[in-house]
Amino acid sequence: MKILVASINFHPEHSGIALYSTDLPLFMAEQGQVVTMVTGFPYYPTWKKHPEYKGRLLSTEIYKNVKTLRGYLYVPTKVTTPKRILHELSFAFFAALNFLRAGRQDCIVVLSPPLLLGVVGVFFKWLWRAQLVFHIQDLQPDAALSLGMVRKGLMIRTLLRIESFIYRHSDWVATISQGMLARLIDKGVPREKLGLYYNWIDVAEAGRQRPAGHFRSKHRAVADKFLVAYAGNIGIKQGVDVLVETAALMQDVPGIHFFIIGDGADRERLLRWAQEKRLNNLTFLPFLSQDDYFDMLQDIDLSFVAQKANTGNVFFPSKLLGIMAMGKPILVSADPGSELATVVSQSGCGLVVPAGDARAAAKQLSGLVENSGEIARIGSRGREAVKAFDRKVVLGAFLNQIRSFIPVPSRRSQGGQLASGKPTLLGRPKNNPGLGPDA
Repeated sequence: MKILVASINFHPEHSGIALYSTDLPLFMAEQGQVVTMVTGFPYYPTWKKHPEYKGRLLSTEIYKNVKTLRGYLYVPTKVTTPKRILHELSFAFFAALNFLRAGRQDCIVVLSPPLLLGVVGVFFKWLWRAQLVFHIQDLQPDAALSLGMVRKGLMIRTLLRIESFIYRHSDWVATISQGMLARLIDKGVPREKLGLYYNWIDVAEAGRQRPAGHFRSKHRAVADKFLVAYAGNIGIKQGVDVLVETAALMQDVPGIHFFIIGDGADRERLLRWAQEKRLNNLTFLPFLSQDDYFDMLQDIDLSFVAQKANTGNVFFPSKLLGIMAMGKPILVSADPGSELATVVSQSGCGLVVPAGDARAAAKQLSGLVENSGEIARIGSRGREAVKAFDRKVVLGAFLNQIRSFIPVPSRRSQGGQLASGKPTLLGRPKNNPGLGPDA
């Protein structure tokens, strides 16, 4: 089967959606499918194009048996809402050119955001009479509203109409959390058209123990302290402010040190804020390479993950599963009913405090710093719970769903959708209702 996967992010990017938009086509190719990837030139999360791609409009590459068609996209030096719209429009236009370059396909898998890429997918579904899977990592209109990036008005109404158009004309719509699934049902997407496929991880590889001490040896001044780290994109939705506030509250606790690692639109503001507070227990580091990231996870005592208040049903942090696989306890700052808080609290792999509550975070940390036994117990629960998210489980089910929709013209329904098979709604393990698909 010929499958085209489209996403704005792909290897060598290794943060956020790129983890999944890279591994999905690789898995399909490993299973013998003929896979083409349509993407942009790498820029995320630094919002800077890699030097080797500057000045290019289109390129063709092969990455691990996946034909990769890249296209130009505008990358603003300062991200604002109008510039982000232009950024996504430029990508959608060149993605359409790369769909043409790819030639007719049996199946199109569009990863969103950006939402506009779904419109390109619908057009080529009609042109090729192909199956269209719209795979949602973030509910973009909901996220834009919850983060205050747009106000209710013409723009959001337009986004919602585009969203509804894509849902109507997709053969099935996949998403990554129970919260997003419920939101899609509220938006009027028929339940039988929905599939729930949690984000995944190669548990054996991610959980592989690495030699300890590399990260601490690079930071000798704090090598003997209890280390807490946030690593990833530093944007508005991540709510990393609370870690700066927590560090400020714990500045007089000598045995603990905090790291904020990564880059993003909110990094400079947080850095200035920390400098104004003269925090000597907080270090900012740039984005780490993949190997350095795993060295860091190996050496820290606790990983911090946060979500801004009122965004818990439209985001699910991609970094969570890797942290669980490494057996590291997690401190979560998120809305109590969010998918993130539910997974962590019900699996017992971490501690949860309300979104933005630095005092609660400081109190929880104070109780853990001197309790190495409890830290080990919490971490081991994460290592066990993450097995339900293994890539073979999740992606095997996803590919089987695609196979059930093999696009033979005589099997189409009157509505233009493929009539063979229905999307699979993966359940939660009976022994832990907060986790992912059944094995």
